[in-house]
Amino acid sequence: MNLPLVIGALIVSLLLLWWLLSVIKASFKTAFLVVAVIFTIQVLTGVGPQQIFAQVGQWMGDSMGGLGKWLQNWGDKGKIEPDSKKQSLIWMMQIAIALINP
Repeated sequence: MNLPLVIGALIVSLLLLWWLLSVIKASFKTAFLVVAVIFTIQVLTGVGPQQIFAQVGQWMGDSMGGLGKWLQNWGDKGKIEPDSKKQSLIWMMQIAIALINP
């Protein structure tokens, strides 16, 4: 066995593990922060999570040109026209209509 290769592989493995744990830690912190904010808003104002996420979805749809609608309809992504040229034209028309009618 080549000792420098093994040492290098261990160092890379440890760095990747450290990076993965820090990403997971940040994800949990963000998730708990979102839960705490939504719970606080619900307790103080009586506004439920559905209303909050509906408003966020509306903001995303207004400000990002339909990204919110795309995320909401993600489950329907398998139901597309089999003709790729026709589907591309449909998507371009939807984008053009969304840009014309803000």
